[in-house]
Amino acid sequence: MTATVTAPTRRSGLTMAALVERSGVGASAVRFYLAEGLLPPPERLAANRFAYDERHVELLQLIRLLRERRRLSLPAIRQLLPELLPDLTGSPDGGVFRPELWRQLLAPPGESAHGTAERIVEEALGAFSGRGYFDVSIDDVCRAAQIAKGSFYRHFRSKEELLTAVVRRATARVAASVREPEAAIVEPAPFAERLSAALIPFRSLLFDLASLASTGHAAESAALGEMLADLAGLVLDADPLADATTTVDAALAALVRASAAGAGAPARAAVEAR
Repeated sequence: MTATVTAPTRRSGLTMAALVERSGVGASAVRFYLAEGLLPPPERLAANRFAYDERHVELLQLIRLLRERRRLSLPAIRQLLPELLPDLTGSPDGGVFRPELWRQLLAPPGESAHGTAERIVEEALGAFSGRGYFDVSIDDVCRAAQIAKGSFYRHFRSKEELLTAVVRRATARVAASVREPEAAIVEPAPFAERLSAALIPFRSLLFDLASLASTGHAAESAALGEMLADLAGLVLDADPLADATTTVDAALAALVRASAAGAGAPARAAVEAR
């Protein structure tokens, strides 16, 4: 059973025994974290005597929370710590935690997890579609979603994994657009034109995805292939006898032409469906 972790009170000059009691982390683990550079060096009082302080208490509690509640490995924590706490030395009196980080780590693991992931995807969809995938960082997405960076990594291992989720969301929006009853009003315009129009809000995202896929990025290639297959499915839903590949190709070609010709939004790459 996981012990309850409470926000530390200020106290200085802790012995190893006191540090273990305050943090709930064993002495052998403390020594290992020190050797790995996850904690600032303690004050040496004698050859085998050291004094610890509130920084050590807080950082040990942080590592413990990340391991127990977020199921992160030590390599993942080692990579994440500089992002969460750029200055591990801090003040001996503590205060290394930002309040928002402390609240999120103490929240029950499943609390609003789905809602947070949804907000991340939605904010990323808007940012990737508006500014382009390459010009948006994880920090940008976290600020837009109003979350700490540690919360991002609870849901997505990387920006690339987020991109896959965003592409699926964009495809679902395109499908909803072409399936709306109002979409029939544009008939007898070819379905390729309707599909191209539905893709316009996401063209920057699509072009960047195609650029990554064309340079051999496996995850992005898989995401693009999945998207093209879903678009072909939309064509067949509208007309089971249609040549889905040709229709999707025509829609993408029209999208590239429109982007190259319109409103200062040149195409970043020619999108090749196959």
